[in-house]
Amino acid sequence: MRINQYISQCGIASRRKAEALILEGKVSVNGTPVKELSTQIEETDLVEIDGQKISLAKQHTTIAFHKPPGVICTAIDPQGRKTIYDCLPSGFSSLKYIGRLDLQSRGLVLLSDDGELVYRLTHPKYQIERSYLVWTSRDLSRRAMESLLNGIDIGEGETGKVKDIFLDDGFVELVLTEGKNREIRKMLHALHYHIEDLKRIGFANITLGDLAVGDYREIAGEELKELMLKVNLLHST
Repeated sequence: MRINQYISQCGIASRRKAEALILEGKVSVNGTPVKELSTQIEETDLVEIDGQKISLAKQHTTIAFHKPPGVICTAIDPQGRKTIYDCLPSGFSSLKYIGRLDLQSRGLVLLSDDGELVYRLTHPKYQIERSYLVWTSRDLSRRAMESLLNGIDIGEGETGKVKDIFLDDGFVELVLTEGKNREIRKMLHALHYHIEDLKRIGFANITLGDLAVGDYREIAGEELKELMLKVNLLHST
């Protein structure tokens, strides 16, 4: 596999950060520094970053976490606010969160040490669905829903867009295929709607279900297999 993919699957860094490490001359293969991003890695190769050997994890860990409101998706917060890692066992400190939720939002957050899985779940080209329940101060009008489905200017040259909308009693479910920063809040703000509550309930095939607030569960077995199929890391037989 390509060297940036190898570094990502080792859980060291994202593909983009791996490329930066390579270009900075910090990566060597079999004792020789490499700067070619096209370098291919074999199972028998010795890969080192700053002289430290790295290797593919024998078994990855992926979890679903029910983030409470008021908790931030980051490893260290300069403002001293509670982070998702403060809510999890210390053994999960190496897991990377997949698609952050902002401070006020709650619900499903996935974390994993499988760099390639993280990459494929978050990269826009894979169009992975995320489902959110949204409570607003007033019901969405038909025109507002049409605007959400057609796309809305959310500033800085970006467009926010919803794939599907499902109305329910008192709230609406929105399905998106990208994870732009605060995308739902920016879209509804542009339409002059105030969000009272926002909860993510699904990411790819993983659902929040009855997972308690602040609790987590490991994703394994058939559920993990289906997730890997979603991002083309496994092929159906």
